[in-house]
Amino acid sequence: MLSKLRKKKAKKEEETKITKGELRTSEALKQFIRYSSSPWRIVWTNFVAGIFRGLGTIIGASLVIALLIWVLKIFSGMPLVGEYATKIKAGVTAYVEETNYNDEFDRLGDSMERIEEGLREGFPSKDKE
Repeated sequence: MLSKLRKKKAKKEEETKITKGELRTSEALKQFIRYSSSPWRIVWTNFVAGIFRGLGTIIGASLVIALLIWVLKIFSGMPLVGEYATKIKAGVTAYVEETNYNDEFDRLGDSMERIEEGLREGFPSKDKE
C-alpha cells in the first residue's frame, strides 16, 4: 500500500515537473505577447531596424566600391589586363561621381521652400492682419 502511494506521488510530481526548456519557451511566449500587444513598440523596433539596414547598405556599398577601385588600380599596372582594368576603373569612377545625388538634394530643397512659402501664404501672419 505504501509503495503504491509513493509511486502515485512520484508519478504526479513527474507530471507537474516543468523542464528548463518549457520555462524558456513560456518566457519567450510572454515576451512575444507583450511585444505584439503594443503597436508603438512594433513601429519603434521596425523603425530602428530600418535605419540600421539602410546604414549597413550604405556602408557596405561604399566598402565594395572602394575595394573594387583598389583592386582595379592594382591590376591597371599589369600587361594585357591593365588596359581593361583601366577602362573598368574609369567607368566605375565616372559612375560614382555621376551618382552623387546633388541634383536630387537641390530638388528636395526647392520643394521644401515651395511648401514653406505655401504654408506662409495659407496662414496669415499677425503682421498682415
